[in-house]
Amino acid sequence: MASEVTFIYDLLVAIAVGALVGIEREHHRDEHIVLAGIRTFPLVSVSGFIVSYLAVLHPDLSALVMIGLAIVAIFAIGLLYIQYELKIPGFTTPLAFIVSYFSGVLIGYGHVLEAVVLAVATTFLLISKRHLHRFAQLLTEGEIIGALEFITISFILYPLALELHLTGSWAIFGRGGALDLSTTILIVIFVSSISFVSFLIVRWKGPSRGLRFSGLLGGLVNSEAATASICGLANERKGIVGAAASGVVLANATMFIRNLAVCMFADPTLSTASIVALPLFAVSIIGIGIGMMMKVEMGGKEPMKVTSPFAIVPALRFGIIFVVVSAATILIHQYVGAEAVYLTAIGGFISSAAVAASVSTLTVTGQVDPWIAAETILIACAISSLNKLLISRTMSRDVFSRSRTALLLTTAATLAALAATFAIRIVL
Repeated sequence: MASEVTFIYDLLVAIAVGALVGIEREHHRDEHIVLAGIRTFPLVSVSGFIVSYLAVLHPDLSALVMIGLAIVAIFAIGLLYIQYELKIPGFTTPLAFIVSYFSGVLIGYGHVLEAVVLAVATTFLLISKRHLHRFAQLLTEGEIIGALEFITISFILYPLALELHLTGSWAIFGRGGALDLSTTILIVIFVSSISFVSFLIVRWKGPSRGLRFSGLLGGLVNSEAATASICGLANERKGIVGAAASGVVLANATMFIRNLAVCMFADPTLSTASIVALPLFAVSIIGIGIGMMMKVEMGGKEPMKVTSPFAIVPALRFGIIFVVVSAATILIHQYVGAEAVYLTAIGGFISSAAVAASVSTLTVTGQVDPWIAAETILIACAISSLNKLLISRTMSRDVFSRSRTALLLTTAATLAALAATFAIRIVL
């Protein structure tokens, strides 16, 4: 009885996953003739389910799965030919045909959850066609090439780093070493990914949402670069100084959230993040509140100029800073003392995210105490906030004068959080 119930349940799921894709295809009926829709796709997924179900019951019939795939592939090719004759563009429906078959096969082999996830993912890709096309158009050809180079090199280097067996003084770069190259590559990929997503949203929505919105997301990309870009815009148009100052303050505020995310990724044990999470989050909220309360002009809707972080040069620059700060931290800790690790926070002038990543990573290997790592991150963030003052002072005195008080308040809040963290460590 149980097997019959399981069969009926799996059959219904196979119909459902096929219907999910079929319903999406039916939505195109107003645009062109729909050759395969709400009835065809469930039949395809049910076919995949039946052949795999029989293959499980009778292993000698396992070839049925491949035979079924060949038949479905022939139908997909025939569908493609009919589309060509009817001048219906696209390959998505024939490919969705094959994916639906595989969804049914997964169900027959007992992988029901995987089949549902596959169907949902496929439907999402199909239904978001216009949005994905618009998203792809946000990037220039050079940015796409840069992203492909970055992804290719990253996914070649990471497996090689995992297999790297170093001895002697070079062991520090091997698996489990204080400067583990595989960990370094992962952190660079993670930070670049956060920056790239934010970069795309800035490119997509920045011009229409204004400098405040651009500043909020620009801080996740690179708060220093965002500050420089915003100040440059303010020099070109004096009528957006208020919006530019607000954007700088907001870019600085979201930097704290980015550094918290980097800290959590670099230290999976969360020993450092658990200490620094509340201070960083609190200061970020304070900074965002101050930035949003600043008076801005109605015309402050200029597009912020930010370059794509998914490229070799920005990733390499971050990786070098990360390794240098990590190496300096180890040397200072070993030859000067644990408390002297605070000196590495000076790296906040260049990249507070690199400081956060390096000290968090070193807490995993026991090189740095989590409390000292947390305090170092807060110092680096305070230094980075002050650096925004230097950048704005150099590039636009008008923006500097409008953002100075807000940035100093954010820095003061960071130092107050640092003092509270230090006091708690002393008490504990």
